[in-house]
Amino acid sequence: MGAAGSAARRPGRSPCRSAAAAGWGGAMTPPVDLVPFKEMIRERCGLVLDGLAEETLVEAIDRRMAATGAGAPALYFATLMAREDEFQEFISLLTINETYFFREPEQLDLLVDRLLPRMLAEENARLPVRIFSAGCSTGEEPYSIAIALLERYGESVVRLVEIVAGDIDHYALARAREGRFSPFSFRALPAPLRGRYFRRMSDGGYAIDPQVASMVRFHHVNLRAGSLPPGFEDLDVVFFRNVSIYFDEPTRREILATLRDAMSHRGLLITGAAETLANDLGVLTMVEEDGAFHFARDPGRQAVVPPLPHVVARPPAMPVEAGSDTSSMPGRVLPIGGLASPLVFAPHAAVAPSSPAQMPPDLDRIRSLLREKHFEQARVLLSRGRAAAGDATPPVPDDPALLVLEGYGQLMARDFSGAALLADRALQADEWSVDAMVLLGLAAKWDGRPAEAIRWFRQAVYCRQVCWPVHFYLGDLYRGEDVPAQAQRCYRVALQQIRTNPDPDGGLLLPLNLPVPEVVFLCERHLQPRHAAKAGR
Repeated sequence: MGAAGSAARRPGRSPCRSAAAAGWGGAMTPPVDLVPFKEMIRERCGLVLDGLAEETLVEAIDRRMAATGAGAPALYFATLMAREDEFQEFISLLTINETYFFREPEQLDLLVDRLLPRMLAEENARLPVRIFSAGCSTGEEPYSIAIALLERYGESVVRLVEIVAGDIDHYALARAREGRFSPFSFRALPAPLRGRYFRRMSDGGYAIDPQVASMVRFHHVNLRAGSLPPGFEDLDVVFFRNVSIYFDEPTRREILATLRDAMSHRGLLITGAAETLANDLGVLTMVEEDGAFHFARDPGRQAVVPPLPHVVARPPAMPVEAGSDTSSMPGRVLPIGGLASPLVFAPHAAVAPSSPAQMPPDLDRIRSLLREKHFEQARVLLSRGRAAAGDATPPVPDDPALLVLEGYGQLMARDFSGAALLADRALQADEWSVDAMVLLGLAAKWDGRPAEAIRWFRQAVYCRQVCWPVHFYLGDLYRGEDVPAQAQRCYRVALQQIRTNPDPDGGLLLPLNLPVPEVVFLCERHLQPRHAAKAGR
């Protein structure tokens, strides 16, 4: 992720006044001497540098003071305020450029298999479809988008889409344009794709294929500027992934408004999986599809899915030796069937069992299907489980495990009342079902009923004290309700339990599959004094 959010200072605020108020002493004595730097960076870039990030900030100040010959932090701060070139040097030491190819590939699948075909099939569709990678860092994300499109549609896709990418970091952009990457950038990219789209260099790195490079245009972009640069209009798909967790809520809201204003009426925004709820701020409308969430400027446009055209697609990638000539690999024409509209997970649809008597369903299989967002297959297994119970003699009582898993499918489809009804039935079958309590808490939380959510999560903690997701959810709810002491206590307990048992499901039957590293980051961030004080204001 690159530090994508930057802008000129907002009117009415002066980092220089903050610097004077902080009282410069000629020597760096954190945290006081860091205050003007941190406020200036937050104002211009949106980055919040608290906790462990302060060490990076101190190192950056020391390095640039030595490079510029500034004898004191106050002198270097004045240089930063006066010289844009020095600010770019400085900010390049702070931006987080940790990224890699095909990160969260299910979102790339959503683009190439669902969203883009739908846009191409619109009557009088405007071409090309415009895709923007915000906070593109060193280029792995926009190049991944280009590769995924080439794999799905073949070379004809260059006439159908336009990919633009932006970041605040000039040095990251220079590396992106150069198109050379270390092996570490390929830890999630299948070897056949690396062989097809990259050339091995003598220094052990890899150079991207010129055709892929030609599909992406890189620009210096300040998301905090209030508007995007000229040429960034009518954006159809915006990738805003693994960026927003570094911003506070007011900054996220501002950036989302900027992106919304630059989007076409059919525009969609895709965030990282861990960032979805943090960006559900009412600026754009959250939409669920294939178990994944994205945001729409005009959700009404998602309701109608017209027939889709034939498109040119490449055959499945085959292993290719590095350095082999792949330019003559043929493409082929594949028809695309009509795509389903955004999924509705119907809990009580009639699905006939394959035989009069069914074996009990495999809960691990159902959990795996839900985790992988194969909701229709999971629904079939769950329906067969219900049918088997109903056909038994005497009838088998409700299975709370099946009920909470079916309810979780409803939750993912944003049918909060349906999820709650199934959770209630599970509690009738097992009054100590922690999974049912958590499901009720999540349904209330996502439906905007924080007091009810807190009640259910507290009841879950009473029944099972060691369950870190519940403590994390409670921390978020207390923070939103301006109860900082309880929020911090919950975040602290969540961190302790994660370190003991970093299970992404927290030991629950519900396949939460929470991103543990991101949760740790958020807990640590919210435990910093600045954030705790802000939560109490």
